Amino acid sequence: MVKRRSKGEGSIFYSKKENTWIAEINLPDGTAKRKRSKRQQVVRDWLLDARKSIQTGVLPKNDQITVSQFMDRYFEDVVKLSVRPTTFIANESLLRLHIKPMIGKIKLTQLRPDHLQTLYAEKRKSGLSPRMVQMIHSVIHKALKQALMWGLVTRNVSDLVEKPKVERKTFIVWSLEEVRLFLDAVKDHRFYPIYTLAIAGGLREGEILGLFHEDISWEQNMINIRRAVVTIPGKGSVLIEPKSAKSRRPIPLPDYCMNVLKKHCEGQKENRYFVFTTKNGTPFLARNLIRHFKQVISETKLPNIRFHDLRHYHASYLLSQGVHPKVVQERLGHSQISLTLDTYSHVIPSLQNEAAEKLESIFSK
Repeated sequence: MVKRRSKGEGSIFYSKKENTWIAEINLPDGTAKRKRSKRQQVVRDWLLDARKSIQTGVLPKNDQITVSQFMDRYFEDVVKLSVRPTTFIANESLLRLHIKPMIGKIKLTQLRPDHLQTLYAEKRKSGLSPRMVQMIHSVIHKALKQALMWGLVTRNVSDLVEKPKVERKTFIVWSLEEVRLFLDAVKDHRFYPIYTLAIAGGLREGEILGLFHEDISWEQNMINIRRAVVTIPGKGSVLIEPKSAKSRRPIPLPDYCMNVLKKHCEGQKENRYFVFTTKNGTPFLARNLIRHFKQVISETKLPNIRFHDLRHYHASYLLSQGVHPKVVQERLGHSQISLTLDTYSHVIPSLQNEAAEKLESIFSK
């Protein structure tokens, strides 16, 4: 038997009954922690790491915690309290359907880069899009970053993995003539004010549905985005905070749009918070709006786009008209101007050509 170390430093001994080496250390909370192995060097290394951890104020890693157990705690204690409800639902779905089934049973301390690389490869082979695989990687990376901060692992193995590559997603933007055709087709529908806001304000779907009467400044021809409506499974329509600090913003609107909005509001009953409501005073359901949007597109034979692409049209049109990208960024509520420039880079070449033409005047006589 190996001689015990002094009290508080831990000890290593051999158990004939178990035919294994055992390292034991007393934790600051008074409990004891053990490590077993057939090899003495394994438990010796573990004991040294445990002592270093205690000296730096971190508890020794629990070798028995699985990826699944850690993820459950991480999602409950961190993710659930720090992200929007829709983000939590999306991430929890990735965890439940894709992450846990493949790596959930692996011990957290034994998770290796090749485990993750295999996970990503298998998901791509199963038909999952590159974007979805990238999102899975993002969830795992953030979780392991937290595990590293908690002292549960010594490194973030996702940093050693080839990250899934995603090609920039392209979107379709209607021409001015197509936008006018669409607006003419919906001018007598109750959703017409919503469509004018999407096009003239570049608003997200949830921001429009979450608009309150108090958010409208008639004197300044402006609306203020303070909240959004999202649909949560099992809960229905729920009010949430804007996507980011920049998303909480004022948006000046053209006279025509304000007049449409005013006519709509005058036709409502008093004491209603939401600008766009059903007869019962509850917010319009997003799925009803989208259903009508798609129906009109089918009937008018316009290029098939998403409702969100009306927001893209708003930005593309302003940039093509020479509006400064910083102004467009503020209207869209983007957190950084780089996001605006990256998203609408397809518009920039035409602006570059215009700049070159203007520079020509320097050399013209």
